[in-house]
Amino acid sequence: MAFPITLLCSSQVCKLTLSSPITSINLYAKCGKITLARKMFDEMPERNLVSWSAMVSGYDQAHEPRMAIELFSKMGLVPNEYVLASAVSACASLMATTDELRRGMVLHCLTIKLKLDSTPFIGNVIVTMYSKFNMIEEAEKAFRLIVEKDVISWNTIIAACCHSDDHAKGLSIFKEMANKVSLSPDDFTYASALSACAGFASIRHGEQIHAHLIRTKLDDDVGVDNALVNMYAKCGCLEYAYTVFNQMGCHNLVSWNSIIAGFGNHGHGAKAVELLERMKEIGLKPDSITFVALLTACNHAGLVDEGQAYFNSMNVIYGIAPGIEHFSCLIDLLGRAGRLNEAEEYMEKFPFGHDQVVLGSLLSACRMHGDVIIGERLARKLLNFQPVTTSPYVLLSNLYASDGMWNCAAEARKMLKGSGLKKEPGHSLIEVKGGVEKFTIGDFSHSRIEDIAHILKTLSWEQDEVFSYYS
Repeated sequence: MAFPITLLCSSQVCKLTLSSPITSINLYAKCGKITLARKMFDEMPERNLVSWSAMVSGYDQAHEPRMAIELFSKMGLVPNEYVLASAVSACASLMATTDELRRGMVLHCLTIKLKLDSTPFIGNVIVTMYSKFNMIEEAEKAFRLIVEKDVISWNTIIAACCHSDDHAKGLSIFKEMANKVSLSPDDFTYASALSACAGFASIRHGEQIHAHLIRTKLDDDVGVDNALVNMYAKCGCLEYAYTVFNQMGCHNLVSWNSIIAGFGNHGHGAKAVELLERMKEIGLKPDSITFVALLTACNHAGLVDEGQAYFNSMNVIYGIAPGIEHFSCLIDLLGRAGRLNEAEEYMEKFPFGHDQVVLGSLLSACRMHGDVIIGERLARKLLNFQPVTTSPYVLLSNLYASDGMWNCAAEARKMLKGSGLKKEPGHSLIEVKGGVEKFTIGDFSHSRIEDIAHILKTLSWEQDEVFSYYS
């Protein structure tokens, strides 16, 4: 009903107020009738900065970023902050390619030239743009240059850190906002900070934020509650996650997806399936993300037939076309169960069968179950891609070795050496007093390496003492 009303409003604007068509352009654009908006724009005898801004903004809001940027490039007028914000926002919506980055940086330079980059209206959009390109350092530089930062500025940079997987920096900026700024965090701030805690697996910081929310917030927000459920689940505290979920005043699909994924990721497949049935009973239909969580749950719990049935039902019952995430879960599920022939049949049916991650997953399953024939077939497909990791060579070599085919194993190792690839050293992360310490195999550059070595020697000596006492 919105569009007929808009047509009526547009007609009345033109007839009764005799104003410019700019109002109508805005109305058409906001109702998704961007073609009519462009037609009215093209028919204007004279176009000023306001009309150009309305049309560029319209394209951006209509999710047609290329048209927005193309029109902006034809403007021929000195842009104001509104049209520049729309152009930068459109650039952020495009694929993260070198050309689009260059275009975004040109727009950034233009905002600096016009001395608009320090305003929150422009600066916030620039931060978002750089975060889409995973350039968190540039995003932070743009954030620091904003003179009068508003809540949206802080929310944008914290969300940008989470998007770039720099969760430690996101938490650090949240602390800075909470301790040094007169602005009060809003629901989006807390949701982003809790997302950083989840990505960081920092239960200590997450609990502190939760305690603060209990003390200060009178009204619950479903977005913040969902973030709490996700945080506790990813930190391994399923009991707390489930308690928060049950205490929520209302649940949306994200709430159910979060708790299903939480139980599924920790091997409680039966509980995840039970929650799905409860969700369906109240009239909510699963979406693509629900099925990723379900298939992951079935994978971790070894529910092979159930997982296969859910995958097959996606398109038939719910009209959801399986994506690469669902397909990867299914192949891994069948591979772990030793149903390698079935997995290969699915790979022939779906377009994702030649994905390197999927091929590597099934090759790993062949190594686990000692199936050299299928393993060789998969390895040949993988090696045709000229892999950028050592995994295919190592898996193939180990597969041959497990079957006593030592000459073939040596040949695979020789191929690895000829590729010039080197295995990336493994590492582990642990949280110590709110900070994160990283330990990498073969790296002895840690600032407290002497203390660590001393403790390890002490533990080793005490272990030997215990073994000698009981032997």
